[in-house]
Amino acid sequence: MAKTETVIVGCKLPHGLKFNFEGKAIVLNGLNKTEIINGFGLTRDVPSDAWAWFEKTYKSSRFIANGLVFAVTDDASARSAATERENNKTGLEQASKKNKDIKPDKEEE
Repeated sequence: MAKTETVIVGCKLPHGLKFNFEGKAIVLNGLNKTEIINGFGLTRDVPSDAWAWFEKTYKSSRFIANGLVFAVTDDASARSAATERENNKTGLEQASKKNKDIKPDKEEE
């Protein structure tokens, strides 16, 4: 990634993430926000030094290792990265009724 002052961060976690960097709270939007591309919430203008610290600090975390959170420098790259990762699973997806023996509750009389 070319050195820029800010990056666009994609996050597939439903609730997003929040971390502190140099005394400032950085909030990464997840699926609970409005700007979503292929299942990733986008956060613009994240300071690149904050992202570098976050990525280095959490490099062994599943959300980084599995591509559920990523950073790029422009919109085209954000769209491309989200498309490449759109089938990545978070483990927080809603359970499918088809795959499980799930039945609706019966109404009490």
